Amino acid sequence: MKISKFFHVAIEVPDLDKAIEFYTGLLSLSLINREKLPEKKLEVAFVAGEGCEIELMCYEDSKDRQFAPENQSHFQHLSFLVNNIDTAMTYLKEKGIELESEEPIPVFNGRVCYNTFKGPGGELLEIAQIMKR
Repeated sequence: MKISKFFHVAIEVPDLDKAIEFYTGLLSLSLINREKLPEKKLEVAFVAGEGCEIELMCYEDSKDRQFAPENQSHFQHLSFLVNNIDTAMTYLKEKGIELESEEPIPVFNGRVCYNTFKGPGGELLEIAQIMKR
C-alpha cells in the first residue's frame, strides 16, 4: 500500500446548515456534496478548497456534543494555510470573528505564525503562515 496524498478530515458539527454557511461563506470553501444517511442518523457535507477537503458530519444528537472542550489542549483543531497571516486576521476580525491573540503567534523558532478561532459549532480552527522554510 502506498498513500498518495491526504484526502480529507472529518469533523462533527452541531448544525450542518450553519457549518456549511460558515465554511463556504467566511472561509470561501466550495460545497462539493451533501447527503443524508438515515440508517446512521447522520447527514454529511463535503466542503473543499485548494488541497483541503473537510467532511462535516452532523448526527441527530450532535447538538449535545462539543468538538473541543475548553479544558483540553488545542491540539484538536483544523489548520488552514494562508499566504499572509496579518491579512487573514484582519479579514476574520472584520467579519466579527474573535481571535485567540491580537498578534500572530510565532512557533517553531519563528518558522510558523498562527492564530486560532472558533467555528460555528465551537470547533477550534487555526490559520497559519509558514514564515521561512
